[in-house]
Amino acid sequence: MTDIHWIQLPDQQRHPYKLVKSKRAKYVRIKISASGELSVVLPWGVAAKHAHGFIQKKSHWIAKTIKAMPRSIKNEYPESLNLRLLDELWPLDYKKHKDTPPLLQGITIKQTGATLEIQGDTGDWGDTQKALNKWCRLKAKPIFNKMLEVLAEEHGFHFNKLSIRSQKTRWGSCASNKNISLNSKLLLMPENVVKYVMIHELCHTLEMNHSSRFWRLVEDCDPQYRENRKQLKRLGKLIVL
Repeated sequence: MTDIHWIQLPDQQRHPYKLVKSKRAKYVRIKISASGELSVVLPWGVAAKHAHGFIQKKSHWIAKTIKAMPRSIKNEYPESLNLRLLDELWPLDYKKHKDTPPLLQGITIKQTGATLEIQGDTGDWGDTQKALNKWCRLKAKPIFNKMLEVLAEEHGFHFNKLSIRSQKTRWGSCASNKNISLNSKLLLMPENVVKYVMIHELCHTLEMNHSSRFWRLVEDCDPQYRENRKQLKRLGKLIVL
């Protein structure tokens, strides 16, 4: 299991990073992969405390670099799933089986300790992506249900049923019968952003539009909704699922 550490960036968001020991490295350096994975390369024999201090000094550069990164290309396999909502980082271990018999082909995900082991023909990113999204949906269902119920009770809303989907462009929706749908990828968002999306959909149980009256209702429940909405758009560009 890889030890995961966290750095607090200037925007108050916490980002995970890992330490990588290298016998070839001559100095401490920072690496950011195309999918936003952050690591600190540490020369052999150098104490970890030096890495933690070094990366904190570079927090502004890290935040600026991550913010400027384009959406990762489809074939860029992520090294981990950063479930910001739960403050969990799940390393992904790809077990590619090229000789899997045709009738047994497919992707399975096995939770091994704090690692997700992805087994099967992982050469097809589309199938791997579907398997990861399914894992997220199963994990999100009880968590989102509880959060939505608490927010509904706190602000006096009533909804009918919650469903979890893995959509590419929509974070949530609310039907006229008050059925709410939420995107499983919200697990990868911080709590304030997830609550904003939930409040947004709960407000639609009263206002099925985006009128000024609707946004006043949203603001009454979430005074920071404008900033939370901006953060949702920014972080959404970094999600590879």
